[in-house]
Amino acid sequence: MANTEKWDLTDIYADDAGFEADILRINELAKTINGMQGKLADVAVLREVLLTDTELSKLLEKAYGYAHLRYDLNHTDAAAQAMHDRAMTVYYAAVEATSFILPELTALPDGVTEKALAAYPELADYAHFLDDVTRHKPHVLSKREEQLLTLAAPALSSMDTAFSMLESADLDKGTVTDENGNTVKLTDGEFAKFRESRDRRVRADAFRALHEAFAGVGNTVASLYAGQVRADLFEAKARHYDSCLSRALFSDRLPESLYSGLIEAVHKSLPAHYRYLELRRKALGVDKLHLYDGYVPLVKSADDVSYTYAEAKELVKNYLSPLGTQYGKDLDRLLAGGWVDVYEAPGKETGAYATGIYGVHPYMLLNFVGKLNDVFTLAHEAGHCMHTYYSDTQPYINKDYPIFLAEIASTVNENLLLRGMLADTDDKEKQAYLLNHFIDEVRGTIIRQTMFAEFEWEAHKLAERGEPLTAVVFCKLYHELLTLYFGPDVEIDPYMDWEWARIPHFYRAFYVFKYATGFSAAAAISKKLLETGEVAPYLAFLHAGGSDYPLETLKKAGVDLSTPVPVSAALSEFEDSIKQLEKLLK
Repeated sequence: MANTEKWDLTDIYADDAGFEADILRINELAKTINGMQGKLADVAVLREVLLTDTELSKLLEKAYGYAHLRYDLNHTDAAAQAMHDRAMTVYYAAVEATSFILPELTALPDGVTEKALAAYPELADYAHFLDDVTRHKPHVLSKREEQLLTLAAPALSSMDTAFSMLESADLDKGTVTDENGNTVKLTDGEFAKFRESRDRRVRADAFRALHEAFAGVGNTVASLYAGQVRADLFEAKARHYDSCLSRALFSDRLPESLYSGLIEAVHKSLPAHYRYLELRRKALGVDKLHLYDGYVPLVKSADDVSYTYAEAKELVKNYLSPLGTQYGKDLDRLLAGGWVDVYEAPGKETGAYATGIYGVHPYMLLNFVGKLNDVFTLAHEAGHCMHTYYSDTQPYINKDYPIFLAEIASTVNENLLLRGMLADTDDKEKQAYLLNHFIDEVRGTIIRQTMFAEFEWEAHKLAERGEPLTAVVFCKLYHELLTLYFGPDVEIDPYMDWEWARIPHFYRAFYVFKYATGFSAAAAISKKLLETGEVAPYLAFLHAGGSDYPLETLKKAGVDLSTPVPVSAALSEFEDSIKQLEKLLK
């Protein structure tokens, strides 16, 4: 009998022979497509390239997905390692062979894509894709200029690589003496644990050690980040964008007002954040709150409860019932067995994720140990899986939903689970735990990410004005933002001015705001689901995949992020939750 709590990879290939056959086919298709280079102005060739590239992409997703999942089950399995490496090699070779397609499409004379769409009805699925290609034409340069930018790409991305090596390998982050008197080398994992320590000395020491380590290489990190900002400015100017921000928002067709509106909405809500921080200070019994006091759980007893995986599944299915009968049936199939790998195992990938293989089904990886947080993780990853499952009803070219929308379905599920559990318990400690869970999610996902978003916007504006980008400048800017976002009553230790230096997301400019907008959209959707019981708009959103631009896709679910209303509504719920928590902690 099959293990229902392990992945069944035979849904992808009955055996490795299927994988081998697809690898051969991938190589053949890549060679075929490459032979059409320079000929896309011929609409018959254009049709052939689009259809063949789709077939190639499907096979790549299937073969690489199979190898990747096998490898993640056991990183010490030599055969799985070899298969994964082989799949990666084939993948990069195929990408290289087909890399001409997008530049050649954007360089086509006006009217060619329209002519192809008119001549071949089977290309109708490609209309949105080709429209987006056309939209990018003003920012496509001459062939020689594009070649030069391609040649420059490794250099322009070297700051990110250098920071990653510094942060993960070369930087000694010091040691911390733990609660039991043991000296522990500080890593990212240990820091995450220490910041939640109930021993205030431990979490204070961890914060000081980590940030002073970055301060010790502060000029180096400042040079790296300044280089990244200048690289962003170079690419924006080279491609004729008005600013670094406009370049970052262009692909998703987002207005700059969305970015500025997010920051303005969060600024207006900061008094509620200050109110929560004062509540946290009182609950912890400290005279002055420091930033290292921001992560320790205010209520711990609820997390002492353990759940079996069977119990977790039932909780999730029960509290996601507002999503309707069909969603419930599809969720049952997801959780029935073969699609989820549940428990920790030697060599298995850590953490949790969801991935999909078009034409097969989603797969979910967990490392379930039975804590309440694991129940939320299950709901979260189930949201990703169901979004992928429904998006795969789209034609392949339109199946991938953009990153801007990626966290919405997962967060909707978490919100529904939390609201359901809150409504069903009379236990004040559990209610307090759940409310604080939501509050800290808002703090971490909307408020903190918006502070990051404001920092990188201001840093890029400094570069656009030709002003210096130094460690002193970055620290001053970051200190001002910490003071604004945390208020006058929180102690900002001097070493915290260096927190900007350890944020890897800053090397992918204007990305973090998507966490805040995604959370806000999810809050609006889950509230509407609970109030109206109407599931059709949300299901339409889940089925849309990447068939339209993000804001238009969100409108299917009844959310308009072009206005600050969804963000303001989420922040209003944040304030209401703080008031409820205040009453429970009296």
